[in-house]
Amino acid sequence: MKSKRLIRFYFAADELNCALDNLILQNACNTRDFVRGGEFYAERIIEIIEIKSELGRLWNYLDKVMEGFGEGERRTLEFYGKARAGIKKLPDDRRREIKRAVVKFTRHARFTERYEEAVRLVGEFYCLL
Repeated sequence: MKSKRLIRFYFAADELNCALDNLILQNACNTRDFVRGGEFYAERIIEIIEIKSELGRLWNYLDKVMEGFGEGERRTLEFYGKARAGIKKLPDDRRREIKRAVVKFTRHARFTERYEEAVRLVGEFYCLL
């Protein structure tokens, strides 16, 4: 399990949801294409809706995990999840704080293997986060 990916997904799920909505809209507008026909695009829309549903289940699970965290730990995890660079150059106390929060998150999110397909989808759409 890549905990940073899950943390980033949790805090950027709205952005991913918006991107998937845009894909649905784009496919809906393409239904008048005479080459492929409306059925092709309808199937693609259904696939995207299934992806959104799967990711929604994972987000709900992660939200329940995050309920056990204090406000400071949540802010620390959000900083870590949205960081583009590593934490090596941060001050020692900040690095320790991040590592503690990530370890706590990893321990509490131990049942993510139940959402294997959703975790795979997070990896697939990670570039949109």
